[in-house]
Amino acid sequence: MSGKDIDKQGENKNELVKEVKQAKSIEAKKTDDKIVEKDKVEKETEKKKTKKKRGIFGKYKKEKKEEKKKGKEEEEEKERVVYLEVQPEYEIVDEYWIQEPFAKVKIAKLPELGGQKVYFVEEAQLSPNEKKVVDKLIDILSVELNPPEGFEEDIRKHVIDEARRLAEKYKKAIKGVTEENWDKILYYIERDLLGYGPIDVMMRDFRLEDISCDGINRAIHVWHREHESIPTNVIFVDKEYLREFIIKLAHMAGKHISAAFPIVDAMLPGRHRLAATYGEEVSPRGSTFTIRKFREKPLSIINLLESGNLDEWTAAYLWFMLENRVTLMVIGATAAGKTTLLNSLTSFFKPGFKVVTIEETPELNLPHENWVQLVSRESYGLGEAKVGEITLFDLVKVSLRYRPDYIIVGEIRGEEAFVLFQAMSTGHGGMSTMHADSLDRAVKRLVSPPMNVSPAYIPSLNIVVLTERTILPTGQFSRRIRRIWEIEDYGRYREIVRWNPTTDKHEIINDSYLIPRLAEFQGKAPEDVLEEIRRRQVVLTWMKFTEIRDMKDVSKIILEYYVSPQEVYLRAVQDLERLGVKVEKIGPRVVAVAQASPRSSRESQVFIRESTKPVVRRVVEEAVEEKPVKMVSEEPKVEEEVKGPSLQDKILVTLLKLGGESDYVSLINLLNVRKNEFSSVVRDLIRAKMIVPVITYVENRPTLGYKLTAEGDRRARELSK
Repeated sequence: MSGKDIDKQGENKNELVKEVKQAKSIEAKKTDDKIVEKDKVEKETEKKKTKKKRGIFGKYKKEKKEEKKKGKEEEEEKERVVYLEVQPEYEIVDEYWIQEPFAKVKIAKLPELGGQKVYFVEEAQLSPNEKKVVDKLIDILSVELNPPEGFEEDIRKHVIDEARRLAEKYKKAIKGVTEENWDKILYYIERDLLGYGPIDVMMRDFRLEDISCDGINRAIHVWHREHESIPTNVIFVDKEYLREFIIKLAHMAGKHISAAFPIVDAMLPGRHRLAATYGEEVSPRGSTFTIRKFREKPLSIINLLESGNLDEWTAAYLWFMLENRVTLMVIGATAAGKTTLLNSLTSFFKPGFKVVTIEETPELNLPHENWVQLVSRESYGLGEAKVGEITLFDLVKVSLRYRPDYIIVGEIRGEEAFVLFQAMSTGHGGMSTMHADSLDRAVKRLVSPPMNVSPAYIPSLNIVVLTERTILPTGQFSRRIRRIWEIEDYGRYREIVRWNPTTDKHEIINDSYLIPRLAEFQGKAPEDVLEEIRRRQVVLTWMKFTEIRDMKDVSKIILEYYVSPQEVYLRAVQDLERLGVKVEKIGPRVVAVAQASPRSSRESQVFIRESTKPVVRRVVEEAVEEKPVKMVSEEPKVEEEVKGPSLQDKILVTLLKLGGESDYVSLINLLNVRKNEFSSVVRDLIRAKMIVPVITYVENRPTLGYKLTAEGDRRARELSK
């Protein structure tokens, strides 16, 4: 190879290396450009992110605001509570204003529900702008509301004044408010801020007794004094809102409720009783609540007399007993009026009595000056430790240190019953209520766990009153004292007063066991005590006819009677005679009863045997006629026979007078017939379907008795005429 060829190859190699270097340089430049571009993109992205994070005037904040505004509007548009409207085809049976012209109630019959009545709440409707104004003002008031200057200031007036002040302060933000719609806006502010929101109209309706919600998508039910239990047109449809509402109710009552403690039993402002559950912890259908409404002014004994709950003689009898510190218990089912009756009876206390009341939820409102009110306290500790808990048992024990004349326990259902009976056996007066539908079941509850009252202490309880919500002869529902017993001993109970459902009258069916004992204690004759009860009956009748109903006014008259009994009695007699009421006809309603009632204890038999004064008895009077009771000396006379054409008619008429039912021993003694003759006639009446055999209880033991059938009742009424 020549030198030229070698040089030529060297040049070619150099050119090739040069081209490779250029290609690498171009490739490196492209890579650098890509890296720069990538860095640029990353920087731009980071810049955007930083801008979004700052979000002061950027697009991110604007989008966030729009999303928040949209969510709020959707939340506002979402219905929390639904109010069904009254349709033209509904029949309106009752309507009245709660707060004119903003809130009205209508009771209507719905054809699609078979004519069932429904409670309709009608309120003035807000426009969308008015609703926004209400929400804004409530939000502003929640933050900027100034506290009142003193406790005496009217809270409602203070909140309304503050609402006007803040509306003027933020008038640029609150637009479209005129004097015409301002009252409507204030109504809703008061309703939602100070009141009970969607159920505020029901809470203001004094005709309602109970308000209950069973969960979401279910109509709230109420108990109306005239229309009884009926559904309403108000329905909670938002689960979360119902939870928030129940938390608000609990806070208004000063209590706590949550998923950890999902049950609350408390007292709302106005002495309304609240029971509620939270969430699905204990109520699978969701949160629930029941509000038992109480009157601002408690019912007096005169209110109960006017409603027929009891009669004047029974009230006077209880007045005399409570004056002498007799122990008493009111029994009955739920909503039978036990607490109302117990509260009204406290007006009979002597003004010097020291009274201690013990309750879980304060409901009693005594018209008494020397009154100590004790309330139990629950603990929110988890597990078995109940740090700080104060039970009724603890309060009953400490109440004995107060040297009370009367200890009143709102309701006994636990170990506090044992301490109460211990106190009553040592001479303290005691009153209480208990859930039971008969005396027999009440005693069984007392002697069983957790009360564990020994049978030996049962006689420490002197009187038991059974009150019920029952059907009247007119077909309406009402509350009545159905029976009153005096306790002689364990298993030996004497029924004194019985309500006759046929005539809607209270009748005396036995001589009192306690009156002779109290008469002996006071050094009086039993007839003197009966006359004193009659005089008090006249005073109560006078207050009833002159419409002295208020608890304070009634208590004032009773106080005057304790100070000057003769003066008050004469004033009552004069006023009654001026009103055309014959005082001499005022007396107890007594019906014929058999001597099959519980016999007197050994103590009362000794008293009767050693007494030198003649024992008096009451002559039987017709149950339908209200004649004064005559007092005659006790002589071995045969009881007056019920006149009738035959023994069959006598049995029918006697059963009618005894309320349509009686045991066979009472009938034989009343009619004064032989047992064989009685049995023969009874068989004929059973075949004729005039009566049917039933089991009755005498001296707490089952006994054969007889009851009128519909045909027998009709025949007995014809004979009575």
